[in-house]
Amino acid sequence: MRKTSAPTPFAAAFLLLAFALANIGGCGFQPRGHSSSVADIPSPIVIRGAAEFSDLYRELSRQLRIAGVELAPPGTKGLPVLQISGVKSDSRLLSVNSRNKAVEFELIEKTNFSLRSADRRQLVPLQKLKVLRIQYRPEIAVLGSNREAVLLRQDMREELAGRIIQRLATQLAAPE
Repeated sequence: MRKTSAPTPFAAAFLLLAFALANIGGCGFQPRGHSSSVADIPSPIVIRGAAEFSDLYRELSRQLRIAGVELAPPGTKGLPVLQISGVKSDSRLLSVNSRNKAVEFELIEKTNFSLRSADRRQLVPLQKLKVLRIQYRPEIAVLGSNREAVLLRQDMREELAGRIIQRLATQLAAPE
């Protein structure tokens, strides 16, 4: 008679990992900054309204290129136009400590966008996007807090660009 034994811890971990990897695609997971369906976004496309060397423009063009969308130089005519407007970075005080020093801030990044076809038809109407983050700034770590604010702003612009691409893809794929 053969004696069966329980799976080894390595085998159990391997099976669990294989199961997780097999199911991760079904839940809609995708790496940050990647849009699932950008096939309907016109290519090539022109981005207007945002300064060519601004952080949002650079991040948006980076993510569009990763998604396979070709970008034309800003002055190009006769192509679909992604119009960016109302780009604004702001912050506001949320709380103070017992000595009346500011310790918590709300960081705000917002923009508006729309998409027009080469013949000036509106493909995606004007939409407003806003990203918020809360930053705690203890008075003993001023330099670290400033660096953290820069990194938070960068992350917020990445999220804005990703949301723009996601909304474009979703609205262009939707049946009318």
